[in-house]
Amino acid sequence: MSRCHLNLLVLPVLLGLLAACAEQKENNCPAAMSIIETSIATVFVPGTSPDPSNILYTVEIAGVKADCDADKQAAEASSSVTVKFRATRAPSATAVHYDVPYFIAVSQYDHIVAKKVFTVSFDFEPGQTEVNFEDTIGTAKVVASKDKRTFDYVILAGLQLTRAQIEYNRSSGRLAP
Repeated sequence: MSRCHLNLLVLPVLLGLLAACAEQKENNCPAAMSIIETSIATVFVPGTSPDPSNILYTVEIAGVKADCDADKQAAEASSSVTVKFRATRAPSATAVHYDVPYFIAVSQYDHIVAKKVFTVSFDFEPGQTEVNFEDTIGTAKVVASKDKRTFDYVILAGLQLTRAQIEYNRSSGRLAP
């Protein structure tokens, strides 16, 4: 393939990326996403070892969406953030209720500038092996520093994991690309 043809193939991809960046800057809103390393929590039966046969349930972040209002100078933005979750368990004849801690953080590159922990509740009905649910927080506020703009920040969502849960995620290979 000639270099000219290769450039013609790459051009639409680059234009799409530039359009996405321009759209983000046009509305002055920070992007919203989950942190892959904290997007899955495996909860084991209390008092057992972290073995797949002892899994009580697994919960994961299935999506993050933010509705944002930002000023024209891109100095301040307020976002309503909705986090979608999916939980699974082995078949069981019992109904159960669980609470899961998660966080919303505001990041500017690799620096967390704000973080707050929330709890979302969900239920499995008898025989139910999967449940989808969501939680919305009222406001994640971004106030840009004097040399930055609100679109330079990112709203991050993650499950508030224990050290053991993080280690299990890493050792199990569940988060490998």
